[in-house]
Amino acid sequence: MSHLGEIISPLSRGYWIYTYECYKMVPLVHTKRLIISAFFVLFSAQSLVAEITWGSSIERGGGEFLFETGNRFPNLSGIRGGSRISFPRTFTQFGLSGLYFKDKWEARVALKSTGWTQNSGEARDEDFVMGNTSQENATKIATREFSYYDSGSVYSGTRNFADGKGKSSIRQDLIEGFGRFYFQTGSPDHWSNGSGFFLTSGLRYSYFKYLFYDVNQFVDSRPVFYGPIGLGLSYSNNLYELFYGVGYRHSIEKYYIDFAFMPSIGRIISRDYHVQRSINFLSDNTGFGWQSTLEGGYKLSDTWLSYLKISHRRFFSEGKFTARGGLTQEDIISNFSGGFKSHINIKDFSIELGFLNKIQWDTENATENPIK
Repeated sequence: MSHLGEIISPLSRGYWIYTYECYKMVPLVHTKRLIISAFFVLFSAQSLVAEITWGSSIERGGGEFLFETGNRFPNLSGIRGGSRISFPRTFTQFGLSGLYFKDKWEARVALKSTGWTQNSGEARDEDFVMGNTSQENATKIATREFSYYDSGSVYSGTRNFADGKGKSSIRQDLIEGFGRFYFQTGSPDHWSNGSGFFLTSGLRYSYFKYLFYDVNQFVDSRPVFYGPIGLGLSYSNNLYELFYGVGYRHSIEKYYIDFAFMPSIGRIISRDYHVQRSINFLSDNTGFGWQSTLEGGYKLSDTWLSYLKISHRRFFSEGKFTARGGLTQEDIISNFSGGFKSHINIKDFSIELGFLNKIQWDTENATENPIK
């Protein structure tokens, strides 16, 4: 990728957030330990036993992740152009969750991970020039005009002068916590009959890192270059999201169905390390998005059920990136050029299959409580 644009963030080597200047080093492992400790606190409280549910799941995801930067009008060098990096979000992840409910209130915590680095498909790294007919559509969710543009790409009508395609792999870990309050006869207890709306809110932190390798590069030079360049880049991200929204649950006899829609705000901090140029591009973006979930379940017994959940998510962000490091004079000069505009957009979906178990320590009473 050229100096016209690239991105990045402060995560390197799995469990440490490393950043330059304004960022601190924070062990991600400590965050996970806090969540796991919370699980033990809940399960050790005897008074809460009858209102705790735990579960496990497997989830298959798809979609796209895009970073873009550019300028439609000539900069100080007279260049009108930009860069784009795109990765597929195709992977399988596994999850563990714990849920505590009382009366109309529900609190849920979940840990999810791919477990290992997985192949995610073909990635692409493009550098392009723009002309008079090129378009820029950076605003995806316009709250003032009440308009919505569902596209991950910002720039269109461009022409690539460099284009690299190759394989990509991904590793992802996330922690999330959500709360709900139910109305009408709706209940947080999946085994209770009833229907009603609910209010929901939650937080999610996810770390995911891409590797871009086995790259074949095209450059519109004189002469034209096309050939393998090997390892292209690593791209790591810290994504923080706050959700708030509404939903509806209907539960009857052996079945239940659950729908929720949640707008979101978020912040993503990224590190794009270009191996062959030994240069980092550090991004810090904020933006808006949404998530919808549709879940249906079957109650296998008084304490066990299975469910299938379909989720769709959008996150559109804008911010700036700075350069750090580099080998050439041009790259080193870019370290002192201030920040450049960056866009990071995510469009993805997932299908999740899981099982839930309601803990009942009093086995004598458990058999006397059939599905309500």
